[in-house]
Amino acid sequence: MAARPAFRFRTVLALVVALVCAPAVVMAQQFANLVADRVTVEGNSRLIAEGNIEILYGVTRLKAESILFDRAANTFEIGGPITIIEGENAIIFADSAKLDPELQDGIMTSARLVLDQQLQLAAAELTRAGGRYTQLYKTVASSCQVCASNPVPLWQIRAQRVVHDQQEKQLYFYKAQFRVAGVPILYFPRLRLPDPTLKRATGFLIPRLTSTSQLGIGIKVPYFIAIGDHSDLTLTPYLSPKTRTLEFRYRRAFVAGEIEIKGAMTQDDLVSGKGRNYLFLKGGFDLPEQFRLNFDIRTVSDSSYLLDYGYGDQDRLPSLIEITRTRRNEYIRGAATVYRSLRASEDNALQPNNIIDGTYARRFSPGVIGGSGQLTFDLHGHQRHSRSLTDTDGDGLSDGLDLLR
Repeated sequence: MAARPAFRFRTVLALVVALVCAPAVVMAQQFANLVADRVTVEGNSRLIAEGNIEILYGVTRLKAESILFDRAANTFEIGGPITIIEGENAIIFADSAKLDPELQDGIMTSARLVLDQQLQLAAAELTRAGGRYTQLYKTVASSCQVCASNPVPLWQIRAQRVVHDQQEKQLYFYKAQFRVAGVPILYFPRLRLPDPTLKRATGFLIPRLTSTSQLGIGIKVPYFIAIGDHSDLTLTPYLSPKTRTLEFRYRRAFVAGEIEIKGAMTQDDLVSGKGRNYLFLKGGFDLPEQFRLNFDIRTVSDSSYLLDYGYGDQDRLPSLIEITRTRRNEYIRGAATVYRSLRASEDNALQPNNIIDGTYARRFSPGVIGGSGQLTFDLHGHQRHSRSLTDTDGDGLSDGLDLLR
């Protein structure tokens, strides 16, 4: 009962097994489609499929070159190369496998697990249990692309064993080494990381390597703290031969608004004997009568810090507080802005750093003549710290002149 080799065979696996392996009907009815070039039945207990095989079971899709279904053992023996696609976030590659009929439990050899197209775990052996836990032995984990010309990833975690909890979306590493360019840097007896598909959970995030001409090669190891459903904190130590930095980000959502605080604290060799830091506070809240409060406060310890660490390339740092309201025929805005120039060629005392702005715009439609019109009122004022009455920049105005319009 063998099909011709060139014939593309497609059938429902439950029907095939029901015809030749009657005792397995109850189990086989759970299967989806089997696609193969050749299907052969041996006796009453063995079904062999060969060539371009695909099996669909729920959200799982398996591709292989050969499959032997043994009714007595109730297992699939699968020959590779094997590809198992599980939903949208997990793909497994292997050379060979022995799995249960539901493709949930079993063992695979020379396997790779790719999570959310971001993190790859390569192992000598992979086992699955309960449709929830995946264990990988002698494992290398990395998010770097590995190719034949560059087989050693820029960073990797080597572990004796890794357990992936699919339900909790956690990765547990046992006897793990963190390596950079193949060189061991850190050792962890146990390490837990959220897998890339998990959006919120306390734990370490994927490390990042940095390289700058001033700071050299460094590493950032973010640690995410889920404070609750509406707030979180991320702490990121940044270490290199020339800097010791702690970056932080705090986020909080409210019923009527949200805030975000970002910053960093640094001791480095670029500015000896002096701590460096920056702080950005940003957010907005809904107010009564459809008004909206927005704020964006920024401060930095010195003019070159943001550029040295890649936190921004602004040469003038604004801090803003504003209240706005936008309706169909009306717009209202009141704002106060403080600028700080980071340019070496500019003296902040001579710049119009403190600025106030107000705008009221009204659109109307004259009923007699038709059409539409708009009436706008603007208020602007700025203030300098300098009180000098001399003109040193040649613009015809005194250096300490304030303005109100």
